[in-house]
Amino acid sequence: MQFRNDIQGIRALAFFLVFIFHLNYTWLQGGFIGVDVFFVISGYLMTSIIIDQKDRKTFSFSGFYWKRLKRIFPAYLALIIIVTLAGSFVYLRRDIWTLQKSAGASVVFLSNLLFSRGDSYFGAQLNENPFLHTWSLAIEMQFYLLLPLLLIWIKKQYLPTVILFLTITITLYISTLISLENNSSSEYFSLLSRVPEFLTGGFYSLCFKRRINFNRCYNNLFASLNLIILILSAVFISKDSFFPGILALVPAITTANLLVTDNNFVSDFLGKRIPAYLGELSYSLYLWHWPIIALIRYYNDEYFLNVEETIFVCILTFVLAWFSYRFIENFFRKKNNKILIYSSFSGGIILTFIAFYAPKLAAPYQIPDTYTSPSFGVYSHNKKAIETFGDKTSENKDILLIGDSHALTIKPFLDYIGKRNHFSFSTVTTDGVPALKGVRREDYNHNEVKFYDASQELVEFTLQNIRKNKIILINCSSFIEPMSVYESVEKLAASLKPDQKLIVFNTFPFIDRDPVKINRDYIRRTSKEFKIIYKEKNKEALEKLAATRQNVYFYNLSKGNAIKNIPFYKDTLMYYNASHLNTYGAVALAKEQEKDFMSFFSPLLTD
Repeated sequence: MQFRNDIQGIRALAFFLVFIFHLNYTWLQGGFIGVDVFFVISGYLMTSIIIDQKDRKTFSFSGFYWKRLKRIFPAYLALIIIVTLAGSFVYLRRDIWTLQKSAGASVVFLSNLLFSRGDSYFGAQLNENPFLHTWSLAIEMQFYLLLPLLLIWIKKQYLPTVILFLTITITLYISTLISLENNSSSEYFSLLSRVPEFLTGGFYSLCFKRRINFNRCYNNLFASLNLIILILSAVFISKDSFFPGILALVPAITTANLLVTDNNFVSDFLGKRIPAYLGELSYSLYLWHWPIIALIRYYNDEYFLNVEETIFVCILTFVLAWFSYRFIENFFRKKNNKILIYSSFSGGIILTFIAFYAPKLAAPYQIPDTYTSPSFGVYSHNKKAIETFGDKTSENKDILLIGDSHALTIKPFLDYIGKRNHFSFSTVTTDGVPALKGVRREDYNHNEVKFYDASQELVEFTLQNIRKNKIILINCSSFIEPMSVYESVEKLAASLKPDQKLIVFNTFPFIDRDPVKINRDYIRRTSKEFKIIYKEKNKEALEKLAATRQNVYFYNLSKGNAIKNIPFYKDTLMYYNASHLNTYGAVALAKEQEKDFMSFFSPLLTD
């Protein structure tokens, strides 16, 4: 088909929507629809190319796939190699597996499946992952595998009807799925949910091959209206919208309308030299902008970039994109398939080597696990397994600790005090959500649901162990957010036998950023201040519960001099992230609070 500068201009617009959103989502909360614009353009162009070759009987599957690989893979592989290498120097040793796994999934165009699972409970978040943006390229390549099969095997006269049917059916199915499950995250990364956007472009390519051309005035009006709606979509659609699904058709249809409207000033402007050139660079711009942003966010453990960082991101993005376009994209477009194969094989070996040695490259930031991760009592965490700590020879052993990861991180606290004061305790704990009956699944967002489901598998096991013990200790990151946790604790208290007691802990406070990333050592090196976040409402609710229930007792972990100086105690790191004590910190807290805790706990042991 004929090359069109205005399509390059639409690509440039799509990139800038995404770029602004990635720099700061508060600037353009729906800027992510730029990806949907890319999908529509791809569907439009690929359908046009395949149908044209089909009509001229020159189409071949191998030729189509090789051209797509030559267009996409060389710059993509170069990006993955360079970012993996750079990430090895930026990422902490504890998070290197996240980097390795993401690079591996990206290079085979399966990263959308990896990222659909959401954040891990511990470690780097998705908005700090330098390969997060590859999900869209993975979907694009997956769609390219399917599109020729549809267009070649179905007769041309039936194609518009089939494509329209598929678009409507899949859109309704995805919209229903999002509504029923209240979970748009997994669908956001799903190939199936994005197929309607590609097909929208394909449908317009088939039905408006000669484009829409009323007269200049009406063309201007129609194109302007669609551009306005597209921009308004980027302004008003947000990450909290039911998106994709029916709502995704708004930017998809407006983009398709822009593609097929002829002779208008919007196309004239988008086809001018600068927008068209930026569109030429758009693929490389898209490749490079996100890893730069993500690595800065990871290093600072801060989402928002300052002015200097924003300027740095803009400049470096355009420099790297120009270099990638000039010396990689353009180079491989003119080379034969053998060059692509040899280069890809060589690049794959380099990537494997870098990924394998990434932990050694991160060695300067290798801090002992006791400071950077949960390393004590993990055998009884997320498993149907019991561990016993404290003084195992003591007769005071009918004590059980339950709860979420905050219960996990006070195991060293209780172990230290137990050994010195002659009591032992058993434990069973879970990530994110305590294993209690009555906690509601709908109270958790899409990233938390997997932790809820895992904890519910341990509910009966936890109840069995509750029945065996006289004193039940429970600690959670929050008892009132969601409220169903508090209600479940109330029900647990009501179900206890007369000789059983329940101790609820007000957990240790949070801080505003990950001290391991900021400090990059277990001895204090940073001069940055940390904001301490106390959960006063949580404390008040637990105090009220203890005051109204005869068999419920309250102990506050958020007190003492050690807590005042977090995340350091005697210039040594005592938190392994923004919300969890490390083993050293738990023991430091125990040494300070031992006397106070035992004055509270001893009467309960002897009752």
